[in-house]
Amino acid sequence: MTTKNENSRTNKKHFIIFNNGGVISATTPKDWARAHKNLFPNFDFSNSDNTPIVSKIEDYLSQDNFTKIENNEVVIHYDFLSL
Repeated sequence: MTTKNENSRTNKKHFIIFNNGGVISATTPKDWARAHKNLFPNFDFSNSDNTPIVSKIEDYLSQDNFTKIENNEVVIHYDFLSL
């Protein structure tokens, strides 16, 4: 018999779905942040210490009207109105 812990991920996968000039695209939060460096002025993205962590990026997305859905394996943020 399998337990719930055997079926769920310890670390969930995180994705952002967005409209990229008319093409629906998906990427990781850190890659999205690298493409939007101007939104994170306190970071220079030169190394891992100077790149915002996923939770900080997702906090920004939540404040910018991105919707969050998740289950035991994945977290997805998407901007419903732009899709």
